[in-house]
Amino acid sequence: MASSTRRWRAPEPRRAALALLAALLLGACGLGETPDRARLLAVEPVAAGTALEVTQRLRLSRTMLEALDRGIPLLLAYRLRWCPDSGRREQRVALELRHLPLSRHYELRTLPHGPVQRFARRSALLAALDRVRLPLELAAPECGGELAVALDLTALPTPLRFPAFLEPSEWRLVSAPLAWPSAHG
Repeated sequence: MASSTRRWRAPEPRRAALALLAALLLGACGLGETPDRARLLAVEPVAAGTALEVTQRLRLSRTMLEALDRGIPLLLAYRLRWCPDSGRREQRVALELRHLPLSRHYELRTLPHGPVQRFARRSALLAALDRVRLPLELAAPECGGELAVALDLTALPTPLRFPAFLEPSEWRLVSAPLAWPSAHG
């Protein structure tokens, strides 16, 4: 009785490339805002217009929280656009969430050289995210603006980037833009 055994063959490069492209496209289907995870509620210029006070609701997924607890920093990238109708100016501000297991505390830091807030518990760090202050390079103009926030997947360590792009349900955190009116009306 002859046995027919199939031997495994490596996929040809073209087929592997097509499979990778299909996986990326399927992962991209979940792109766009995630209002259940990231919602900006209010933006108000403070401190003579040198900062913005942002009230928000952010809900990190279980995967994000696990990564944070294992010492992987998460970067929240805020995009500010001044006078959005004219497209005049844009600024980016980043907040880094980090857990330091050896010292047993969590940190919230404004990058690159902003103040560091330390928290004994993760719940305190997450509560602090409900209201954050974003520094501005220049005083806020009177023409109003628009703000959006997203988890920066490109800031993840290299081994996590690919899985993060392929699992948008676990890693996507993107708010819809929130506009605030000009000082003149």
